[in-house]
Amino acid sequence: MKTNEILGCPIHLVDSDMAREHINSFVNSNRFGYFVAINAEKIYRYRRDAQLRDVVDESIYPYPDGAGAVLSGRLFFGVKSEKINMPILALEEANANGWRVFIYGAQEDVHNDAVGKIKIKYPNIDIVGHMHGYHSQASAIESIRECKPQLVLLALGSPRQEFFANRCTGAGLESIFIGCGGALDIISGRLKRAPSFFVNNGLEWLYRLAQEPWRWRRQKVLPLFLFAVIKEKLFKGSSK
Repeated sequence: MKTNEILGCPIHLVDSDMAREHINSFVNSNRFGYFVAINAEKIYRYRRDAQLRDVVDESIYPYPDGAGAVLSGRLFFGVKSEKINMPILALEEANANGWRVFIYGAQEDVHNDAVGKIKIKYPNIDIVGHMHGYHSQASAIESIRECKPQLVLLALGSPRQEFFANRCTGAGLESIFIGCGGALDIISGRLKRAPSFFVNNGLEWLYRLAQEPWRWRRQKVLPLFLFAVIKEKLFKGSSK
């Protein structure tokens, strides 16, 4: 699969159908590692944060997870990708194929409610283990090792979940790790998913900001990202 770079940050510019093919390919070929959701914040911080850069570089599947990544892909490469709702896509494929799944993260009540609803909505998934986010990472690693899941969903927040996934693969765990972010909050019913208008027009971040005002600190990077993209585009254009 082709890897592009946006401001130096690697990304696979894919749509949902391609992502489904790829995750099945990884599982069926026993290719272990972790996915990273690439958004404007990660792209902007990629060159400035050495730890984050190493984690992104060592991932097996950096995929688009926001309007900034999708629009930049079109601007620089003319590629029409889309924001991938990877946690839900992964659950759907796990249900279709009867994969062994481990779920780690979120507050205890959110975690338990989400796991209960996943069991109902996706009855063919073999949930071999689950732990809320207040269990230690060391105990989670040992539980994952014992349960031997094909797929691990991590709801630890970004970039903490990516750092943990990197730690797991470094410890030799043979699974595919996918960050959930706030997916368990949505599945549990604590948060509402953005309406299709917001999703289809690259405004999901605005809807989430309205629900979680504390996110404004992370959104401050958006104008900096936009400026960097425009500067890069103008520089490349003038150098041709």
